[in-house]
Amino acid sequence: MNMPVPKRMKKSGARMSPQQRNILAVVTMAWIFDAFDYLMLTYIAVDIMKEFNVTAAVFGTVTSVTVLARLIGGALVGVAADKWGRRIPLITSMIWYGIFQFISGFSPTFTILYVLRFLFGLGMGSMYSVGVPLLMEAVPKNKRGLASGLLEIGFPAGGILAGLLYAGIYSSGSWRDMFYIAAVPPILLGIYTLATFKETRKWTGERSARSSLEKIPLINLFIGKQAWSTIHSILVNAGFLVLYYSVSLWYPTFLRVEHHFTVAMVSAVTILLNASAVFGSILFGILSDRIGRRWTITISALGSMLGAPLFVMLDNNALLYLGAIIVGFFGPGGVWSVNATYTAEHFPLRMRSTGHGLTYNAGNFFGGMLTPVMIGLLSAQYGFGAVMTFGVLSSAAFLILMAWLWKETKDLDMST
Repeated sequence: MNMPVPKRMKKSGARMSPQQRNILAVVTMAWIFDAFDYLMLTYIAVDIMKEFNVTAAVFGTVTSVTVLARLIGGALVGVAADKWGRRIPLITSMIWYGIFQFISGFSPTFTILYVLRFLFGLGMGSMYSVGVPLLMEAVPKNKRGLASGLLEIGFPAGGILAGLLYAGIYSSGSWRDMFYIAAVPPILLGIYTLATFKETRKWTGERSARSSLEKIPLINLFIGKQAWSTIHSILVNAGFLVLYYSVSLWYPTFLRVEHHFTVAMVSAVTILLNASAVFGSILFGILSDRIGRRWTITISALGSMLGAPLFVMLDNNALLYLGAIIVGFFGPGGVWSVNATYTAEHFPLRMRSTGHGLTYNAGNFFGGMLTPVMIGLLSAQYGFGAVMTFGVLSSAAFLILMAWLWKETKDLDMST
């Protein structure tokens, strides 16, 4: 889709054009369906562990291997998107992860499921690596925070869809049915994007101006002044992911195993947390265009720390529900509202997709690959609640530190 940004778009009061809003809608839906597929696994973890007779620690490696695949897919497709354009990698990634999500439902053994989740992860990492830079380059500068906040409702909104599906069919279906149903939306969205999107003019214009060195953007990420930007982006994304996985990945399992909640009650609490996160993401996304990324991260991280001891309360359901609202609003909502634009703002146009894909997924490798396994291991001794609380508190404090070790980027010109 051709997306020239008119000069009037550069003014502070600029609005998004219909084309830009369409890009926002498509990339956001792609992220919602991506999250829907991914988070669905958290609801059915207990029953998969029972069927294949594996422990929580072993099952946690399924998430870890998916994270590893996201790193590989995100880095490789990021390079491809900077070299050959954003359109085809974006379309391919959506159809790819939809197909392997569907096939996962036929897994006869845990080993086969393991392999299929790795292949699924290749497409999942690719979508975010390509879609986010495309969106951040398309929207006006003064709307990047809003666009990031709307995009980042993807994971909580995907969690809500997964919760509704879990509550609606799980009592009469099986965990395999969840995979089959979740696979359909991303495939259809990929076909729609193939029919409607054209390559961006901004990327096409940049392509002709590159030097021979810039044709290998992966190397450039670690050269000169860009090196600290790359390292900081990896570190801050690791913090984002530790916080997210500490809140969401094992929460349904915690509610079922330690709180003995029914399927309906688990669905209700997780939907509440994710609905709160949707509101938090939109609100803090708008706020970040006014107060900046640094203060947005700081305020929302502090809010996450406030709610962390409550959302795992075993002896008081009212406080647990309140904690779920607070943690969802400030954590997967507020903190994550800036992730897309904040990461993209670390890199110039010529290497933005590569840089975003590599550093987000590298952060996910350290934060998302280790966290699920560590929570699974430590929960046997300390319980899910205590380990999850520590994960939220430590990652939130780390994110505040990282935010103040980096410059404010809300007014950054992303056309270069």
